[in-house]
Amino acid sequence: MPRSSKRPDIETVYHPGAEFSLFLPERLPDTPVQHIAPPGATPRWPKLHLDPKLKKQLHTKPLDACYKRDIAYRTQLVATIIKLEEGLSTGFREEQAAQVWRVSLSNSSEPLVARLYDPLYYDDLATDRFASIERSVAIHREAYKHLHSLAGSHVPALRGIFVVEITHVDFRKPRYIYCVLSDYVPGTDMRRLLNEHDPDGEKTCDSHRAALIDSAARLLYDFFPLTIYPHDMFPRNLVMDIPETPSLENFCDVEGCPWRNNIHIDLEFPRRSQPEHRYAPKAKMIDLELLRFMEPRAYMHDIAYCRRWLVRLWNEAWISTGCRDILGTRRQWQPPDERSDAW
Repeated sequence: MPRSSKRPDIETVYHPGAEFSLFLPERLPDTPVQHIAPPGATPRWPKLHLDPKLKKQLHTKPLDACYKRDIAYRTQLVATIIKLEEGLSTGFREEQAAQVWRVSLSNSSEPLVARLYDPLYYDDLATDRFASIERSVAIHREAYKHLHSLAGSHVPALRGIFVVEITHVDFRKPRYIYCVLSDYVPGTDMRRLLNEHDPDGEKTCDSHRAALIDSAARLLYDFFPLTIYPHDMFPRNLVMDIPETPSLENFCDVEGCPWRNNIHIDLEFPRRSQPEHRYAPKAKMIDLELLRFMEPRAYMHDIAYCRRWLVRLWNEAWISTGCRDILGTRRQWQPPDERSDAW
């Protein structure tokens, strides 16, 4: 196969220790446009079908096709260098962002997260990968405009949108791709946390199940007034911040509950609104790519609605009947004007 058509294995391009130069783009992708939704439904992003001619070229000569969609960037005397430290992808975003890495900058030792949008390794052959990547970057940009007040507490702070120069022995010249750089959020995503401490969902007591859901519901409660409607509000996308708690204090009376000494339970939480207890667990959303922007409806300002929304969305085995009773979500509820396709 000619050198210009070869697609090297992704592991040979993106690996721990790899270094790339960062530049500022000449222009950022345009603000994304949503389909207008029928009354009571959620706005949708339009589908981005791939042109058959482009599909063929991406299949036979992927490098040539990617070179034709280069990104203009601003030249600078000294480029900022990012160094890849650890891959953070967990299998839920590889079709859109080929690589998600913890990185360090040449002028700082502070860990950051780089989302590297490489069209060469975009696996969805039915979607226009170039348009999809631009939209993904634009959604991030727009999301941070809405969530500016929550950056650092509910979502990682945005450090900027850049163009990254990618070089490799099999590339006849450098390629340029988008990169979204944000703060690194230490911790473990909720799904992995639950799998590690209670993989069968049998040890966690009902009160602690409800407390974990409540922490995510409060995140949602703060998103809705800012016109953010997240479609990836799943445990895999939520990193838990579990504060240090007095080691001798028990927050439930269930022997064997893995959270007995380290996650606070406020037994009043089903009825209270704000503020949260200082020892209560808190969630942060780490990926802002699957969002919709919409004016919140009246019932979205209700914390009870947020809990019901999450329980229905997750439908996880560890959401027990007793947990639903505590949260008041036993009944499969939806507001009268909400359509099922909005979920």
